[in-house]
Amino acid sequence: MTRSLMSSLLAILGILHGCNFVPIFSPRTSPPETNFSDKDITNYAQTVLKIESQRQAAYQQIEEIIGDPPPEIACDQPKTLKPLPTDAQKVAVEFCNQSKKIAQESGLTSNQFNNITENAQKDETLKKRIQNAMIRIRQP
Repeated sequence: MTRSLMSSLLAILGILHGCNFVPIFSPRTSPPETNFSDKDITNYAQTVLKIESQRQAAYQQIEEIIGDPPPEIACDQPKTLKPLPTDAQKVAVEFCNQSKKIAQESGLTSNQFNNITENAQKDETLKKRIQNAMIRIRQP
């Protein structure tokens, strides 16, 4: 089953924060890796946190535009944007583009990001490593 770089970010953000946006990038083409270095986990956690702050801002802007909480929006599914007014569509597209840029600058390849996301969904130890990395990142 092919997954996209951030297709399962929704699951991670949902687990960690709650999310209505799904940023998507390039497909995974190699078998998943299961051993992740502390550096990889830290890069992943930083990326998720950066994207989450962008998601929250976009969510709030769209909510102000439409007067209600936004519906689920998937960056790889343009049909999820169509019900939104043009101004809200622009906000969502900008979020998707910013998320892609953040992920590309993370120091992780698309495959690494996909692999961490997929494994975190089924591996409680890995999920806790990511959560602990997020806590460390947030500490002054």
